[in-house]
Amino acid sequence: MGRGPMTRRLTAAAFTGIAHIALITPVMAQDAASTTESSDSDIVVTASRQGSQSLIDTPLAIQAFSGEQLEERGIRETTDLVNSIPGASPGEQVGSVIKTFSLRGVGAAGGIGDSPIGYYIDDVPFAIPNSPIAPPLRFIDIDRIEVLRGPQGTLYGQGSAGGTIIYHTREPDLDNFEMRGEATIAKMDDASALNYGVSAAISVPLIKDRLAIRISGGYDKRAGYVDIFSETPATGGPSFKNANDVTNRDVRAVLLWQPTDALRIRAQAAHWEPRQNYTQSINQLEPAQQWFSGTTRGYENGNFDLYSVSVEYDAGAAILSSSTSYLDAEYGYLTGQTFGPLGTGALFNGYDARSFAQEIQLRSNGDGPFHWLVGGFYQNAKALFSFDANLTALTISGFNDTRTRNYSAFGEISYDLFGGKLVPLVGIRYYKDNRRFDADSILTGTGSGQTKPDKVTWRANLSWFPTDDLTAFVTVSTGFRSGITQTPFQASLVEASGIPSSIALAPDTLTNYEAGIKAKLADGRVQLGLNVYRIDFKDLQFGLTPFGVSAFANVGKARTTGVDLEARWRTPIDGLNLGAVANWNDSEFRDIYPAVTASLPNVANGERLSSTAKYNYRLDADFERPLGSGDLRFFLNGAASRTSSRVMYDGYVVRPYSLYNASAGIRTDRWELSIFGENLADERGPSFVRNSLLLAGPYPRTIGLRLRTTID
Repeated sequence: MGRGPMTRRLTAAAFTGIAHIALITPVMAQDAASTTESSDSDIVVTASRQGSQSLIDTPLAIQAFSGEQLEERGIRETTDLVNSIPGASPGEQVGSVIKTFSLRGVGAAGGIGDSPIGYYIDDVPFAIPNSPIAPPLRFIDIDRIEVLRGPQGTLYGQGSAGGTIIYHTREPDLDNFEMRGEATIAKMDDASALNYGVSAAISVPLIKDRLAIRISGGYDKRAGYVDIFSETPATGGPSFKNANDVTNRDVRAVLLWQPTDALRIRAQAAHWEPRQNYTQSINQLEPAQQWFSGTTRGYENGNFDLYSVSVEYDAGAAILSSSTSYLDAEYGYLTGQTFGPLGTGALFNGYDARSFAQEIQLRSNGDGPFHWLVGGFYQNAKALFSFDANLTALTISGFNDTRTRNYSAFGEISYDLFGGKLVPLVGIRYYKDNRRFDADSILTGTGSGQTKPDKVTWRANLSWFPTDDLTAFVTVSTGFRSGITQTPFQASLVEASGIPSSIALAPDTLTNYEAGIKAKLADGRVQLGLNVYRIDFKDLQFGLTPFGVSAFANVGKARTTGVDLEARWRTPIDGLNLGAVANWNDSEFRDIYPAVTASLPNVANGERLSSTAKYNYRLDADFERPLGSGDLRFFLNGAASRTSSRVMYDGYVVRPYSLYNASAGIRTDRWELSIFGENLADERGPSFVRNSLLLAGPYPRTIGLRLRTTID
């Protein structure tokens, strides 16, 4: 039996108290022994592709999280990370595999098409044509994550029209043996079973200073908490209880070879295997129930393999780098659904993608005033989308096979004026795509075609460094992505709704205007960052669900205007650090095609951009204090985040929701034991709405134990 209501209330109250204690400045004596805290601005980043820089010296809208900060703040996957990024919002969500996100409204208009957010794992892109899903990473062996907001096409060959998230995994150690391990066990409200997980990493130098290998991996299971009913609406007893359990398996091997001090070669092979029974889209959040599947036992599964080789050669005056990668991705889901007059039945959507990518860069090296970077990118990829709907009235099946061979050339130049106090920079990117597609459905027959979009995008930036503790910049940058391809059946459904569409949409573009400032105050104890921006969209590609099937169209223009804020305070109380990030975003549709508004009144001039939060914020605190004279320490972490309401294209309003997390424990240099709580207020959301009957929300309140160890 689960815990009683009183026990749950007392446990929630205890952990909420921990979070509140961590989120205010305690009234306590300031005689604790000093602890060393690595501030956010001290994190070294490489996102600017001009060597290593501290955050404050990087004239971009950028955030960075060290592996230790990810652990302390309870950030274990990209879904958690989004709550820590100003202006980021959840987008499409089917289950644990198919998830998309938006930055500053870019990417909020649909869950298909090339990703407007660039995802890089180390030096290689995670890019699937016609599918913007995020990589299914669990952050078990992450060194740091860098998040760049705004277009990045002059730095990254994938394009990254709305921003880039770079996951830097831990390198093999050429000198020392290292082993890390983690085990967790937890109880989630409404679930009858326990959550648990184990992960480990081992790094072994094979030839000291020259060759090393690192192997990491893990397994975890999140118990199900949704009851499945076979009738609509739910009547009688459930067919299955606690049915939506999730498992993740992953393994990664990295071989690092440094034959000379100037040459580094890194080979990587990684496999991720996420699995979920049924999906995360349900009919009712509390109590959690699903009945749209009927008698179909749904699932969402994925298999992802990534192989890469990266080479970096320091030639003195310049550094040459190359990354070669191959991504093999298979994922899909099965549900039962009701399709209006066509009756009920089972719907399967499957994705089978392959992508070969080559990126090469040459950048300047040295202390001179002139800096430059040139690069090239090539991708040869395919993405086969297939669907089958076995309905009462008829059977519908079809596919869309998209193939792309695209390349881009890009570069930036900058010059240090007045001893580096003022730095102008310009960058440019030329992109060319040769995209073919073949599509077929039983209702509308076959269709095929070819589209060859090309585009020049650019960036102009002026940075000012008046002191070592202050950076200011203004920038204008443009972004672009190829048009979505879809089946004739999907296009016909959009046209049946009165909206013009096509099996190949026009590309969409955006222009980003931005100004930012970063500062360190009070001898570096206070760090502040402020960015203001405006983004103009043209030929916006937009996702619709006419008759319950995802389909797409160009709808017109849009604009977002916003402010990002970041703050970090190393307080006078030794060991206590407070942080905050926030975003306010005002967005609106503009010049929308009348046929779109006639069919969808909420997609209209002046209405807020669909699925775009007006604001989000997160408050973080961490406290650490020595216990005795040895290396034993007590620590306490808390976080509170909130995301505002969002309006879906059909007018359904996703109400605001808040998440509270906390952890407390003891640690030494070699091990750590903690008790943690996630979603302490048991917020059910929703955080995503496909329509008024299909919802997804945060996982219920979870409380558990975590043990970590490090041996080196």
